[in-house]
Amino acid sequence: MEQKQFINTIIVLTVDDIAKCCGWYGETLGLKTVYLHEGENENEVTNYAVLKRDGVEIHLILDELPQHGETWTKAGTGYLYLKVKDIEGIFQQVKSSGATITRDLQKENWGAMGFNLTDPSGNSVHLEQG
Repeated sequence: MEQKQFINTIIVLTVDDIAKCCGWYGETLGLKTVYLHEGENENEVTNYAVLKRDGVEIHLILDELPQHGETWTKAGTGYLYLKVKDIEGIFQQVKSSGATITRDLQKENWGAMGFNLTDPSGNSVHLEQG
């Protein structure tokens, strides 16, 4: 039997404000910030974060001009697709957080229940019953 080589995937979303987005993902979806890359000196901005909840890990990277001068990222162009066990419970949690729901809880064309949000940087977030 062949051993599995691929063990996990991590999404990296580009954001325009690390602190604001860490707060939003914490308040809205209950993700905990477990790492912040704060740079070598106090003048460097925090440009990377890792957030976790249960088996999900999301990384945030700051939309900034890198040292080599060419950007490879753009805030607001990401799409995060999360599967959850209790979509109605998560939907109520998100509603009570005050976050703007961009598409209400509804049955998808493929039969699953889901809804959409947009994070503070403009990235789309879709949650669906898994």
